Amino acid sequence: LSLRYLSERSRCKMEEEDLFCLQYDMNDCYSRLKRLVPTIPQDKKVSKVEILQHVIDYILDLQLALETHPALLKQTSPPASTRTPLTQINTEQVSRTRNLRQHSLNNYGVTGYAQ
Repeated sequence: LSLRYLSERSRCKMEEEDLFCLQYDMNDCYSRLKRLVPTIPQDKKVSKVEILQHVIDYILDLQLALETHPALLKQTSPPASTRTPLTQINTEQVSRTRNLRQHSLNNYGVTGYAQ
């Protein structure tokens, strides 16, 4: 019984270490993405979701640049339609949420609320 307990315990410890290593590797990947993508602000903290939004926008911008490059225009299909960057959509959503919250607070007579 004690050997089985030790075996299960060491297996759990290995799983915990693997999860820790995976978390460390993922955080390292996010840090590298933040350094590599030029549209990500380097002087402020950004969430992982924001990093991914910037990465997606950057990839799509690079794709559009390739599709519209004069040397390649003869060889490729027409460029993709213009789209709103995810980072802009996210910013607009936060702004709308704050406005709705402020409007709701004003309706209840709450003034001077700091956001």
